[in-house]
Order: sequence, then structure tokens, then C-alpha cells
Amino acid sequence: MTVNVAVVGTGRIARVHAEAYRHVSGARLTTCTDPNTAAAEAFAKDYGLRISDGLDKILQDDTIDAVLLASPNAVHADQTIQALRAGKHVFCQKPISLTLADADRVVEAAADSDRILQHGFMLRFTPPLPGLKQRLADGELGDPIAARAAVFGWEPTNDWFYDPAQGGGVILDTLVHFGDLVQWLFGPAATVYTAGGAYVLEGAKRHRSPDNATVTVTHETGVVTSMYVTWTAGHGNFTIEAYGSKGGAAVDLVHAQAMRTFEKAHGWAYPDLVWDYGYRGEQQYFADRITGRVDGTQAATPRQARDALALVLAAQRSLDEGTVVKP
Repeated sequence: MTVNVAVVGTGRIARVHAEAYRHVSGARLTTCTDPNTAAAEAFAKDYGLRISDGLDKILQDDTIDAVLLASPNAVHADQTIQALRAGKHVFCQKPISLTLADADRVVEAAADSDRILQHGFMLRFTPPLPGLKQRLADGELGDPIAARAAVFGWEPTNDWFYDPAQGGGVILDTLVHFGDLVQWLFGPAATVYTAGGAYVLEGAKRHRSPDNATVTVTHETGVVTSMYVTWTAGHGNFTIEAYGSKGGAAVDLVHAQAMRTFEKAHGWAYPDLVWDYGYRGEQQYFADRITGRVDGTQAATPRQARDALALVLAAQRSLDEGTVVKP
């Protein structure tokens, strides 16, 4: 069986997923759609796809098995629910939605459907993070005590990223990856406190949404996690350190990768594990879930995607109110 996938939205993140599909077996991209005709045409040309006239047409197409939602954050919930009800499998780029009410609607729709719903938390598939998860589960670090992370997101390419009603700012858009990751590693969040603001980017200042923030999470397990997230102090990738009663572990995907190469014309360079393995891994996993090759336990459940949103919404509310917040 080959899974036929349609891409909804053809911006930067759609191209990341399309590149990943060059290496996915058992599934292929066949179709794309975007309200921006020029963007859709360029995307279709680059990846050899046909263009469909909107999501409704895609959902009516019996040759399409699944949709990959790479659309703006504010429409994720409605598009996910619409696609599930049409009988399509769904891969939805994070976040699940921008409100918990919408997230709950998605969770309910997923429970009522026999289709696969997977959200874009590629860090669960990026080495060595699954190994860190296993080491923690096996007790190699002892009882987890604390963790700290720095998350360097790319500066937004569209104004909607800054808008609280559309993208939500750096906390909702970028830190949501770590909202899922730290709860996957250390358990549910009990309290959240945030400090930060719009320090650099005019879009963030105009929309009064943050471009830099530090979020401190106290987990129900007692672990305390500190996360710095930025759109301006770096360009992609992250670090995370975990400390326990018997030792610690550190992952640094800013300075250290699996391999480095040297070219006289360009100097030292290295592959990016997130781009080369994380996105590819989550898309292969999505395809394998549809065809029944894996059980789906490594991917975030809709409820866990909702919990990641709850954490970052609490972090944003903490920043807005200047107080500790319970998710």
C-alpha cells in the first residue's frame, strides 16, 4: 500500500515536510493547495504535485488517503476536525490549536474517528532525544531533579506568527515543541512562571507578543525545568540538559551534530539532526501507522498535544499577568 498525501499550505514548513517525504517509504505527496496561488504553483512545480482548489476539494478526492496540514496555527483545529470527519488520516503541524476549547474539540473528534491523527512534534523522533527518554525511564540518571533548555527558533517569515489570534508569538509557536518534550520526559506540568517580552522584532512589538522569554515549569513529579526561547539570539536548534540523583545528560544541537564536513569553499558545516532525521522520522512514522507497521506509541496522542498547548498557554498567561499559573 502506498499512502497518498495532500499538503494544505505551501509555506516554509511545508517545504521542510516535502523534503522529508523524499526519503519516506510507503507514502508520497500527490497534491497541494494554498490560498496564495503563486506559492501553490511554485510548490507544485518543485515537488511534482498537482494543485487542488482548496481543502474541500481535497477531502472529496477518493485518491487521497491523508492530509498534511501546514497551514496557519489558527485554522489547525477546524481543518483537523473537517479532515477526520471526511475519513482522511491527518498529520497536523503544531500546535493542535490556539485555545484549549478548540484543542478539546480536536481530542473529541479524534476519539470518535478511526483515522490516524498525528501532530508535528518532531523532537520525539530526533536523535538522541529518544535515547535520553529511555535513559530516564531506565533510571540511569537516578531520580530526575532538574532540567534546563535553550530553544533557538527562526525569525518569522509572516506577520501572523506575531499575532496572538493567529500565531501567538514565540511561546505558543516555538516553545510548544518543548512543551511536549519536557512533559514527555519529566511528566505533566503543575505550575508555570514566565518572564520575557518583545525585545527586538518590530512584529512582536506591534502585536505585543514576545520574541524572547524564559519559562520555568515545576512538574508534578517535582522536576523543575527552565526553558529560554528566542527568535533573535540564534538561528535554529536547541540545547537541553537533564540532571538526576545519579548523574546528568546533555544534548547540544547548536554546536554538536553527528558529523561535520569541511569544504574549502565554505569551511566547516554539519547536517542538522532535526531537519534530516526529526521531520523525516515523524513522517515515516505517520506513514507506518497508517499502514499498520508501528503501534503509534512514540507519537504524541491528541491529549498530549493538548497538554503541550496547555503548558504554553499557561506560560503566555504567566507573562501577561506576571504571576505563577497552573496549566
